Amino acid sequence: MQAPNREVLRDLLRRWASGQLSEQEVHEEAESLWESEEWAEVDESDDRSIPIEVLSQLDVMNHQLLTTEDIPALGEFLNTPPGEAVEGWRRWRRYWAGVDMPARRRELAENVFYVA
Repeated sequence: MQAPNREVLRDLLRRWASGQLSEQEVHEEAESLWESEEWAEVDESDDRSIPIEVLSQLDVMNHQLLTTEDIPALGEFLNTPPGEAVEGWRRWRRYWAGVDMPARRRELAENVFYVA
């Protein structure tokens, strides 16, 4: 089973961070990538689980309320070294536990892209 190309995902994040892509465009590219393959579910100890998770989050970013604030965490997670997937997932979960989602919902309530 193949995993999404990490460099393609890094480039997508770079273009979003630099303003070359809007949230809508990131979502559309991620959706296209997500639908291009049938990604199998793999255990979180498997290094392939990380790019699959990043792509899946970008594919539903309007529901997950991902914003440019999350790009550093997405990048850090994506850059988890081989063999350290379990630790990468731990850091990823810790990041999301620290995000104030009710406040984010309020901030994005007027943005038509997000399903807040």
